Amino acid sequence: MRNTIETLREDVRRRLRREIASIAIIVCAACALIILDMTGTLPAIRGDAASTSFVIGCVSGLLAVAGALTVKRAAEMRRALADDAALRRLHAKENDELQAHLEREAARTFVQILPALVAVAVFVGALVSTEAMLAAAATAVFLSLALLAIKIRYRWAFGAQATD
Repeated sequence: MRNTIETLREDVRRRLRREIASIAIIVCAACALIILDMTGTLPAIRGDAASTSFVIGCVSGLLAVAGALTVKRAAEMRRALADDAALRRLHAKENDELQAHLEREAARTFVQILPALVAVAVFVGALVSTEAMLAAAATAVFLSLALLAIKIRYRWAFGAQATD
C-alpha cells in the first residue's frame, strides 16, 4: 500500500506543478492587462473607449474565474499531499468511472459539434464586423491547434508507455 500511496503522491505533485504553472500564466496575463489598461496602451476597439472597457472587463472576469478554479484545484491537491486519507479520496473522486464516462461523452460531443459552432461564430462575427469575424476565425484556429497539440502529446505519451 505504501508504494501505491507514493505513486499517487508523485502523480499529484506532478499535476500540482502544472497547476502552479497555470496560475503563473494567469497572473502574468492579468498583470499585462492591468498594465496595458493603466498606461492607456491597449488599443481601443473600433476607436470606442466603451468597447475597450467592456473587453477589459470580460477578459478580467475570465481570468479571475480561471484563476479561482485553478487555485481551488491546487489547494485541493496540496491538502491531499498532506494527508493520506485525503489523497485516497482525491484519487477515488478523480477515478470515478461514471464521472469519467460522462466527461468522455461530453468531450466527444463537443469535438463533434465544434465545426458547426465555429461556423456559426464566424458567421455571427461577420454580421458584427470584419474584426469580429477574423477574431472568431483566429480563435477557432488557435483552439484547433491546441487540440491537435494535446492529442499529439497524449499519443506520444501513451505510445511510449505501450512500448515499455
